[in-house]
Amino acid sequence: AESMALRVIEPLDAESGPRFLQDRSEAELLGQELLPINRLAIDSPGQAGIEKNTTLFVKADRFESVGRPVAAMLLIAMQSYAPAGGQGNRTSMRGGGPLTTLIDPRQGDDAFPPDQQPLWQLLWMNVETVEMLQVRASDGYDITEASGANVLPWLNSTRVSTGDRTTTPEDAHPLQAYFGMPRRIRLEFGEEGICDLTGVRDDRCVVGFRMKNYGVNYTAWKHPLSPHYRSKEEWLPVHPQPGGLTWRDWPNIALSTSSADREVASAVIRGKRRCGDLGNPEHRLLAFGYDMDNMKARAWVTVRQPSFAVRDGDPSGQLRTVSESLVDAAGIVAFAVVGAIKRVWFASDEAAKGEILAPRQQFWHDTEQEFFQSLRDAIDAGLTVKASSDARRNFLTPLRRVALQIFDEQCPIESVSIKALSRYAGASYSLRGTLNGRGKLGEKLYEALTIPVPEKPLPKSASKVSKKVRA
Repeated sequence: AESMALRVIEPLDAESGPRFLQDRSEAELLGQELLPINRLAIDSPGQAGIEKNTTLFVKADRFESVGRPVAAMLLIAMQSYAPAGGQGNRTSMRGGGPLTTLIDPRQGDDAFPPDQQPLWQLLWMNVETVEMLQVRASDGYDITEASGANVLPWLNSTRVSTGDRTTTPEDAHPLQAYFGMPRRIRLEFGEEGICDLTGVRDDRCVVGFRMKNYGVNYTAWKHPLSPHYRSKEEWLPVHPQPGGLTWRDWPNIALSTSSADREVASAVIRGKRRCGDLGNPEHRLLAFGYDMDNMKARAWVTVRQPSFAVRDGDPSGQLRTVSESLVDAAGIVAFAVVGAIKRVWFASDEAAKGEILAPRQQFWHDTEQEFFQSLRDAIDAGLTVKASSDARRNFLTPLRRVALQIFDEQCPIESVSIKALSRYAGASYSLRGTLNGRGKLGEKLYEALTIPVPEKPLPKSASKVSKKVRA
């Protein structure tokens, strides 16, 4: 184990022999074009963006020379999150821009918040044991044979993927999940200088890199740090989507499920179990990754949310039941709010086509604290069926408050034109009706929250008849 640890930190700039996360075939890469080091950053614009001058917030040539620590971080990010990049330029083991989820056990206070606690506490909580590695290993694979390129692919010649050659879990040690090397890259070093990003002097700055296609092509791997979903017969890692992560995503990245089509990251399962064993029932879930549009990085997404180690493991699955119900109910209300706002803003359905993200994102943001407090209340009450039902019913109050507040903020009555007053009245009436259980949306909302749907009032004519009968 000690020799393995030493080999992981193989020199980044070795004159001969292996280099950390770099292709060992120096002769093959020497004939490749020398690319500027800023192109190694995932969020840097591609050649097409540079030529068409379509970049605005992220400029080309942001930096020309970086120190070795920054170069190592750029290299790790590229190999871990590598997006699609043209013919033969392989994506990371989890595809372009995968979502990573970890359990963060660190506690703190106002003077010393959790994020300022030692980093090793976060990392150690998510480390796999030998037994866990054996579970991930393919049948018959001896995980004690952790040597050479089976774990660290840069220690040997690259397993190139020409001719559609793939690398499956049967072809490598399960630890290679943490050291995947889909891109054949070799850094180009210059002289002593100042890092353009950190301002720190380095004896050997990195000025560029060379890259060759057809690196390792990973397939059929289930990464221990990512949640997965089944697509046909293939398991795929979850990726961040536009709009970022909200508590709407929490059940699918934080809780185990009996579904045959979804799995949370094994790191999350074992981290929650360890936190429970250590007497830390409430901790945090850390999720992060790139929101990618093919080769373009739209955003870096990161979120910290509460997580819970439930006593006895919640065998009846009440925590998942109540959390999914709250998500479903909030989704109905978010749809109703956005629909009401569109009805006021636009004079026709044709003009209202498309999505307006701001009100929807605000809704999920403004209901987050109430969501997690509802889960805490259900857990404190023992996660019984009654406790879960009470949590769902009580959640209607914050849903109503936030929905009406956002509608009033986005459609203030004093700014509504005379022509739009009828639309405003209709939208307001419809939204309040949904929140009170009326109409199809209202019925779905109340059913999600296990609240009896209000009885429909009798028509006036029927009401008169019933009075005569009673008389």
